Amino acid sequence: MPKGREVIKVINTNHRIEFDPEKCVGCQQCYKACFVDVIRWDAENRKPIFQYVEDCERCFFCEFMCRRDAIRVIPDYSSEHLMQSFDGCR
Repeated sequence: MPKGREVIKVINTNHRIEFDPEKCVGCQQCYKACFVDVIRWDAENRKPIFQYVEDCERCFFCEFMCRRDAIRVIPDYSSEHLMQSFDGCR
């Protein structure tokens, strides 16, 4: 992990969001992109707060919208939360 990045872990999985506050310019694009309200805005410090990481849908829209590459969403594809089961769907 590059120096300066914070790692925000999702509860009960290995999903992670990495955030580099040194790259963040306070544009709010990640905050505006998050449709499930995982990212809140700290107006005083002009930085995002990753408040409800367990609700992250891993759509990567916040990462895509960040022009400074300050955010990386790292899903755990082996997590039981991403696995689908079709047993009994006959």
